[in-house]
Amino acid sequence: MSISRYHTVGAVARDLRALKELDERLEDAGVPPGSLLVLARRRDERLVSVTLADARVRSVGGGLSRLQWFEFASAFLGVTAVSVLMGAVHLVTGLTVQAVMTLAAIIGLVLYHRRPRVEKELVGLGLPERPAGEWAEAFPDGFALALATVTADLFDETQDAFLDKDLEAPLAVDRRPVL
Repeated sequence: MSISRYHTVGAVARDLRALKELDERLEDAGVPPGSLLVLARRRDERLVSVTLADARVRSVGGGLSRLQWFEFASAFLGVTAVSVLMGAVHLVTGLTVQAVMTLAAIIGLVLYHRRPRVEKELVGLGLPERPAGEWAEAFPDGFALALATVTADLFDETQDAFLDKDLEAPLAVDRRPVL
């Protein structure tokens, strides 16, 4: 009984053109359709799925879920109620607390939305933390993260396809099956 070894090769594409060229190089190298997984931001997910018909596309959320929005709004309304009560006793203190909390909420939302949760998604796919961290660092400057999982006999051709000047952080991971 022979167990196949799989390798995952990935890189961050700077734009849609680089991603399309990578898909064409992988197709020319004989990589089977469906081997390419693309992690893109929610706003780019449809564009990538239309452009790369054979690729699996997942979105990387950087936003709040409905429950998180509800919790955020509840906490903000609670702080607003407290600052109104403070304002009834001492107006300057109430206004100051409201201004500081509003500013903190805006800054927090901006920082939370800027960084997609790429590393968490990659570790959830079973990839090691070191490459996941490197890809997560390169992702904010890029368009999408492309991952191709292939058998050992296609590894060299796949790795050559990922070595391009338009791709950042090309890394390979040996994925041995766990028995």
